[in-house]
Amino acid sequence: MGIKNYILLLIIFTASCQSINAQRKTDIFTDTLDNAFDISKWLMQKEGFLPVPMIITEPAVGYGGMMSVMFFHSSFMKRKGPPDISGAVGGGTTNGTWGLGGFHAGFYKNDHIRYVGAFFKLNINIKFYGQGLIFDDGINLNMNSWLLFQQLKFRVKESNFFIGGKYLLYNTQNSFEIPINIPDYTGKEFKANLSELSLLLNYESRNNIFTPTDGIFAQISSTYSDKWFGGAATYGRISSSLLGFIPTKNKFVIGLRFETTNSIGDVPFWARPVVFMRGVPVMKYQDNQTSVMETELSYNIYRRWYLIGFTGMGNAYSDFKEFGDGKFVRNIGTGFRYKIARLFGLQMGMDFAWSNEDFGFYFIVGHAWMR
Repeated sequence: MGIKNYILLLIIFTASCQSINAQRKTDIFTDTLDNAFDISKWLMQKEGFLPVPMIITEPAVGYGGMMSVMFFHSSFMKRKGPPDISGAVGGGTTNGTWGLGGFHAGFYKNDHIRYVGAFFKLNINIKFYGQGLIFDDGINLNMNSWLLFQQLKFRVKESNFFIGGKYLLYNTQNSFEIPINIPDYTGKEFKANLSELSLLLNYESRNNIFTPTDGIFAQISSTYSDKWFGGAATYGRISSSLLGFIPTKNKFVIGLRFETTNSIGDVPFWARPVVFMRGVPVMKYQDNQTSVMETELSYNIYRRWYLIGFTGMGNAYSDFKEFGDGKFVRNIGTGFRYKIARLFGLQMGMDFAWSNEDFGFYFIVGHAWMR
């Protein structure tokens, strides 16, 4: 899942460290390598959790805030692989969307086993556009739901290949608000379940999972849903992702992204593939198939500071024969990063993005393409 985000600047750590004396603060938050502000030591300490305020800026749900309490397990320094992370999160937005839940990401047996699990209660208010609706501006959709996610992957011997699977259970009460005046009729409600099993084949050579500057992430997944194990319908989905990061000798890092999802069978109309890009409201570009291509350029302007530029294109279409008649969207944007935790390879900052008709700004922790 996405655990796809967003630490604010130094205020986070001021609030976290009120019980620590001033001299110890300097030791914890100063990197001995370059004497810069750095939170690596704090994240590795077992004596406390890290509160992480977040600002929500997703155009589809409005502005809001969240609070996450995260624990970076320090044992990762004693073994190979990324750190184990546990956390709880809750928050809401101005349009009445809210959510709360918890998650854990674990890396075991010297990174030969990777696990991600999450459970969330969600109440989402969002504009739904779908396919062929007569309302150009979309219609209001409320999704009162809860979500269970489990993923387990195994490294193939000592290679960069992983195989595994994931399970998603999403139970929701959906309510549409029809924007026309009909007496005694306020919308349409129905219950639905997503119960999906997926097989995964993954290649992973990135130099870190947070803000990679070198390497490749490639994954192919095959998803199956059926009524006999709790799904709303029988359908399938084939998805592929390719993320590449190429460092250059002149402080640039080139990022390349290609993703496509193809659905097969009777996929519920509200659960069809969606174009995910910065500056593009969630669920605005949706159909049976989606494709996304994006590129990003990062430049190290001074010490730990980086300047970001990106652009891309997405398309939602009914099938390959109708690709040219799909719903195309383009984005362009810029942003900045600060390397906040050198030992983790973690950067944070902000992005500003424009698409065909929309604008969005985002607080980013790690990479915007985090997988």
